[in-house]
Amino acid sequence: MVNLPNCSPSGGRGEWMSVPLETVQRLELLVRLMVSLRGLGRGSVLYLDGRSEPVLSVPVVSRRRSMAVLVVQDGGGWSYLWDAAHRTPAGSVRVAAELIAGVTR
Repeated sequence: MVNLPNCSPSGGRGEWMSVPLETVQRLELLVRLMVSLRGLGRGSVLYLDGRSEPVLSVPVVSRRRSMAVLVVQDGGGWSYLWDAAHRTPAGSVRVAAELIAGVTR
């Protein structure tokens, strides 16, 4: 039994049906960021609506709210974007995690 929609029973990479490649890439990048944040003692929640792109929610302890982290693509490649103004290249996941962890304290 598979709990993910549109996924083949073998679960192999590249066998997702009707999921855009960009969405899969965003998911992979957000999961890497989640792991880096966890290594810094920060939690996060990944939201994946049926028709929207994935969003990572990171609690902001001092403000009693959550901050959205997106993965965006432009001419320079993939980047993490948060607080609508902070951007870090996705290749620098550890740097992004440290910056986000500093904001969320």
